[in-house]
Amino acid sequence: MHQPATQTRQQFNRPGFTLIEVLVVIAVITVLLSLVFSAGGMIRLASFNTEDLSQIRQLGIGHAAYQNVYSERFVDVGLPHGGYGVEARSFTESLEPFMVSPILRSPLDLSPYWESQMQAGEDNPPVNRRTSYGMNNYLSRNYSPMVAMIGPGAAADRLAKIQKPDRVVCFLHMSPKGDYAVSDHPHVENWAYGPEPWKLANDQVSIWAAEGEPSVTELAKSNYGFVDGSTATLMFNEVYMSPQKNRFDPDVVQQ
Repeated sequence: MHQPATQTRQQFNRPGFTLIEVLVVIAVITVLLSLVFSAGGMIRLASFNTEDLSQIRQLGIGHAAYQNVYSERFVDVGLPHGGYGVEARSFTESLEPFMVSPILRSPLDLSPYWESQMQAGEDNPPVNRRTSYGMNNYLSRNYSPMVAMIGPGAAADRLAKIQKPDRVVCFLHMSPKGDYAVSDHPHVENWAYGPEPWKLANDQVSIWAAEGEPSVTELAKSNYGFVDGSTATLMFNEVYMSPQKNRFDPDVVQQ
């Protein structure tokens, strides 16, 4: 039995997707995928920050153990910017016996200075990065600005000289590039020379390490460890505002 001609024509004339509808569907899928990838990136960065804060906390625990053995004296630094220095004097070596495993590289650290660029036959290979982290130079017996101005013994190099250990920065992230990428300490006293100290600081330390990508503003976030072993993710303007108001110089913090 034959179907009516009108029914047959209706079957073959069913409307399909128009070009506009296809483009709308593609746009929606693109937006959804971008949201998924963005959320995945945020989750990954949050995980890296959690691990990084844990590593800085472990540095603090090792540092506390070191102080118990050495009459409350702090570890020191020994890797000047751009040079080889005395690695045996650096906290990277001093803390090793006081930690379960050496913690030198942060999961947030993508510095190109980790891998050697030495070519066969070169006598003077470039200096490479040996730690992601640096120590506040105000706490150093050798590189403290107080030692430079007053002389040996002027550094706040032991717990007895710190009135507010929960407010004085001890460990922080070094810059991933430049001369300070191979150092284990900044020179905080140099950040005062200009109206935008965050730009000067960013040449020495990574003020944006917690953000995963460069953000050179006073609101940039990084992870910090304090003398008492606590840690925090803070904006740059929360740790350094001016030479008279910052969390690096113990004399300023204690006022």
